[in-house]
Order: sequence, then structure tokens, then C-alpha cells
Amino acid sequence: MSRDPEKTLSARSNLSPDLSSDPGLAEAEDLGSKADPRFVEALLAAQKTLIIGHANPDGDSLGSAVALALALRSLGREVVLGYSGRLYQHLLFLLESIADYRLFKGEASEFWGFDLLVLVDCPHPDRVWDGFSDLAILPPRLVVDHHPGDPRRSKPVAFLHSSNVSSAGELVFPVISALGVSLTRPMAEALLAAIMSDTGFFSQNNATPECFRQASFLVAAGARSDYVVSRLKRNWTQARVRLLRAALGTLEISLDGLLASMTVDQAMLDEAGATLDDMEGFVEYPRAMNGTEAAAFFRVDGHGRVRVSLRCGLNYSVQELAESLGGGGHRQAAAYSDPESDPIAVRKKFLALAPKFLRRK
Repeated sequence: MSRDPEKTLSARSNLSPDLSSDPGLAEAEDLGSKADPRFVEALLAAQKTLIIGHANPDGDSLGSAVALALALRSLGREVVLGYSGRLYQHLLFLLESIADYRLFKGEASEFWGFDLLVLVDCPHPDRVWDGFSDLAILPPRLVVDHHPGDPRRSKPVAFLHSSNVSSAGELVFPVISALGVSLTRPMAEALLAAIMSDTGFFSQNNATPECFRQASFLVAAGARSDYVVSRLKRNWTQARVRLLRAALGTLEISLDGLLASMTVDQAMLDEAGATLDDMEGFVEYPRAMNGTEAAAFFRVDGHGRVRVSLRCGLNYSVQELAESLGGGGHRQAAAYSDPESDPIAVRKKFLALAPKFLRRK
């Protein structure tokens, strides 16, 4: 393997074992043998490590970070799990095995005493703290990310990066194996939640044979797939049902049936007695209509802005559209935030721009 830290690792060629061999837990060692030794060496050399994902972490970001933190702690390393923004209620079960997790705001004093920062599911601190640019106040960095883009932008000492894998969890699993750590049930369930979250519970085209193979290792190691699915999906409150009913009332079909969108404003939230967590996954409903290729969901974010979630089918891409509006993501799933506080106004702006980007690929 190249020792040049400037070389991006391809998860397909460097992280995945030969798929021709029989599946089994013993092959987790083969996974570990493919992890970048510089990355593993940096983890083992650090005296105190901060692990943090992107702002408002989703299941992949939080699950991957939790699994890595648990693995390092099992080796006696001092590790702090950080987060930025807010934690979604349906993901709190992932933290039940983590005694110490803290909110970080990106201030210099917060990083004193740490000699390593691991960024999970994001390439740069500006995805953790909006507008962050002062790399000098941060400890040396490692990056684990599967989003398109160049992870070298944050000047890490080493990184694991591929946009060809399903999730950050798929990149973290080989690292844990390379550390020589035996998977515990909490680690395995955190990684399974990470992979499930970013593959739509294995329903999207990023659910590759390697993705399923890793999932089989995790289940064999004790992960309860029914439990993880239940905690991630089957947790609706009555307020969430009332809010969905109101949101569906805003459904609008555009671009000759290509795009479906809906909105949630603060008044709808208040009337339903719902919280921001209750809107998680709503973008999938307009996308589910037969003949609709793309979906957009416009919602208040609790900070005076509007958060826009985008989804599309295989023949289209929403990534460039989100990037043009200051966001990012993947071809089939992306998002951005708009400083405007009115979801209806944001939807109007979006619909004026969407035809330029929503074309068959």
C-alpha cells in the first residue's frame, strides 16, 4: 500500500476483502488488513481523542462515531464523543453505551488537551460548525468520509475516503478490525444502524454486495437487526402522525410530474404539538408516488432558517442542485439550508432553479 498520505484510499480496492471467499466472522480480520496503517497508527498513538461527525448527525454519522469510540475505549484509550447542533430522539439509543458525549461549538478552548480529532462522515470542520475555517486551533486530524469531494481540504494526517461505499460505517468497520478489537453488540448495532441509515434499510443502489457482507458480519457478532430497525423506524408519536397529515396537505406536483414537494412551517409544528424530530424522513413520502422521480421537503430548522431535503431516482441527481445552493450530499440524496425563514418562499425559489439541474442523467 502506498505510504503517501496525499493518496486517497479506494474502499473497493483497499478496504474490501475478496468476495469469492466464504462469508464468516473470521474474515473480519481480512477487512482489518485492508485498513490504512497510517490511520490506525494515529489512532493508537493518540493520548486523548475527540471523535465528532457532521452537524445534526444522522444515523450513519452518529453510529460510525459511536462504534469507533467504543472500540478505542475498549483498548484503554481516552476518547470523547462530540456532537454539533442537535441529536435526534430516534438516535439516542446509540448513545446508551457511551457515558461521555458532549456538545462542541467549535471554540478554541474546547480542543485543549486533545491530540487527535477524528472527523466522521464529513471531510472538513465546516460541516461540523457552519463557516468554520480556523484549522490552526484544532489538533491533528483524521477524516473518514464517503461523500464526493477532496478530504485533503482539511489537511488531515491520514484519511479514509471513497464515494463508492454505502456509508461511513462501511469505512469504520475495517478500522475496528485492524485495531484488533472484537466487536461487541453495541459496536455491531451502531455500525448496522449506520449502514441501514444511509442505504434506506438496504433499499437503495448503494447497498452493494460488500455492504450486505459487512451487515452479515455485524449480525453474526450479535447485532439485532429487528431491534435496530425498530429504534430507527418504528417510533412514531401521535404528534408525528398529525404533522404528516398536515404536511401531505401541502403536497405540490411540479415539472410535469417529475418533482413532488411539501412543506412544514412553524405554525404546523405548533398545531400538531410536534417537534423537529417528528419531521425526520418526511421527504420519502412525496418521493413514493408512482411516476415521481424527485422529491423536496422544505421545513423550519428551529434556528430561523429552512432546511431542504432532496431525493431522486437512479436516472437523476440532486447533488449538483444542493451544491449550487450551498449544501451537498450524494446523487440520490442531498440537502441544503436557506437563510430565509419561510418554507413557502424557499420552495418558490427552489422551483425556479430546479429545472436547470433536474435532467435525466
